[in-house]
Amino acid sequence: MTTNIRDIAYQIRQGQLIALADETGWSVAADPTNDSAVEQLLTLRTVMPAELSPTVVIQNADQLGLYVAKLADIAYDLVEFSEIPLTVIYDQGKNVSTRLWPLATPPLLTGEIAVRRTLNADIQRLIGGFGRGLLTIPFESLTLPAQAAALTKERFGTLPAMPRKTRLMRLGVGGEVSFIRK
Repeated sequence: MTTNIRDIAYQIRQGQLIALADETGWSVAADPTNDSAVEQLLTLRTVMPAELSPTVVIQNADQLGLYVAKLADIAYDLVEFSEIPLTVIYDQGKNVSTRLWPLATPPLLTGEIAVRRTLNADIQRLIGGFGRGLLTIPFESLTLPAQAAALTKERFGTLPAMPRKTRLMRLGVGGEVSFIRK
């Protein structure tokens, strides 16, 4: 039986971790405001690629203001018009579990938040049904690590033939841009 978006959103609200497949490959997602789910999700940092960080995946640029305290004017355009996966690290995150920062290591420092707009229509519908973004641990791989598979009960989304690595950039409050990975 195929699980629908409403069921997946309900499971996330209940604190469960979900394996997501989108344009970047596999990731594991949780409710960003649920402390216990975030703690469980962060145990997967050991199997995450070193240059990546926990990322809030959003449906559209309008959701940026939910997770970033101070935004440069260009932030909305960068996120909305990007046609490739783009993860932007902002200076001051908000509306996520504080458990995210005590465990943080570079490139994500205390208080910073990484945000990526998904390009996958199914994941966008899931986020819309959930009502807010999802905190994810991205793997950028066609295979889900065994440790991640053990923590998830459901899988959602469609894998691409070849995952696209996300571009990583840092955007300062004044609009300063620096690329971490192009």
